[in-house]
Amino acid sequence: MANEFKTARAKHKFACGQDFTNLTVINFLGPGDAKFSAYCCNMNVDLDGDPQAYAPIGGHNLRPIDNLGNAGWKSAADNAAIKLRYEAAKQELAGLEEKRAALPASTTPASTASIPAAKHPTPNPAAVALDKQIKDKKQHLAAMSSEHIDANGRPSKHPPANFEKIFWKWYGVAALTPEEAAGENSYLEMSAPTFTPRKPVLDTTAAYEDVFGRFPVVQSVFEPGPGYFVTPLPHAANPRFPTWDQRYFLPPHETAQGAFGALALPLGAATGLKLNDTLFAVRLDTDDTLAFPFRDVGFGYKVAECSLDAFIGLGGDYRPANRGAAKFPNNFLNLYLAFPNRQKPADVLAKFATASNAAELPIVLSFVAQVTQTAKAKHAHAVGGDPLTAYEAWKKSKSDSKPDSYDVIVQGLRVAGSDFVERMTKLHGGLLGKDLLRPPTRP
Repeated sequence: MANEFKTARAKHKFACGQDFTNLTVINFLGPGDAKFSAYCCNMNVDLDGDPQAYAPIGGHNLRPIDNLGNAGWKSAADNAAIKLRYEAAKQELAGLEEKRAALPASTTPASTASIPAAKHPTPNPAAVALDKQIKDKKQHLAAMSSEHIDANGRPSKHPPANFEKIFWKWYGVAALTPEEAAGENSYLEMSAPTFTPRKPVLDTTAAYEDVFGRFPVVQSVFEPGPGYFVTPLPHAANPRFPTWDQRYFLPPHETAQGAFGALALPLGAATGLKLNDTLFAVRLDTDDTLAFPFRDVGFGYKVAECSLDAFIGLGGDYRPANRGAAKFPNNFLNLYLAFPNRQKPADVLAKFATASNAAELPIVLSFVAQVTQTAKAKHAHAVGGDPLTAYEAWKKSKSDSKPDSYDVIVQGLRVAGSDFVERMTKLHGGLLGKDLLRPPTRP
């Protein structure tokens, strides 16, 4: 039927942190060009932009949420271990180049080398293989040492300040060289008892110097995390402040980031999502829901990187006394609905409610959830099932039973779409049956 909603799998599979791989993202297209995408996994807590994410090690009265290793920092011992691997790789490169120098470039016989017709000598397979190994090894060494890039990741003709000495760089905190800090324009704090001009203050402890000679910027008493390091996001939230001030990355008049998600570039390409589009999450074991925007950028085929406030907003239990990932026990699954083009979930779902097959929407979404639930129950990282295949099999079976999480998802659609269920009842009452109308049963 022309008014049906349709589904399509995203071309690539995605992952959620280290917990799940082989996740299928489903794109939905409904009447009036309404669109959204869905996937199911847990939540990978991302602390970028949080004013209290990172602090100096042993900082007095500071309790950072995350450890500096997740911001790029390496201890002296870790750096030394990387340097050993780097020097070993350099020796391997020298050995490859020595072997290559002893080989002829081609296998053209010497007796014919002077004949004009021999313009296309046969390449020496051994030389070709060595050339590739040498190229790969050089690229590996350049990546380890940051040889051909600058602090912003752009190509550079000059090696970094600590080339072949330091093998890590800051990426989770704002960092500057002392010269860059001195060259920044002063910012005038208007709220101070007297106007106070400020420049970035660095923690120049030797252990905090990265490969580019940069040190982390420390938040001032005027910022929401005095003594903590400034931790950035890719885009300004409040550009009235300088880029080295934590408030530059916070929504105006806010002292915390709030709930937000990180949009991985491949996910955006596969779905049409952009920054500030809305993500709506339904927690499957409690039916808690939360709507929040994409405000950060991620890389790789990843989904569900979310802020600490998003984690807490869905009932996550933050345990600051624990260490590492144990602070954020993220073992609950969520169904994520992502809405492109700055559309409100209620507006998009209102259009889906007019589809001739609208009653099937919560069923399809239930199978999106079920394949991940099955993997979790088996303690498997790779999600083995395909939600659309499972849905088609269910449809052919003409079963009256609904998939797991059906009731919770219906309740979630009620919240996200306001009158979504009621609209479908009015338009497709004969198709829905009683199951969609009954109150959800909590697990």
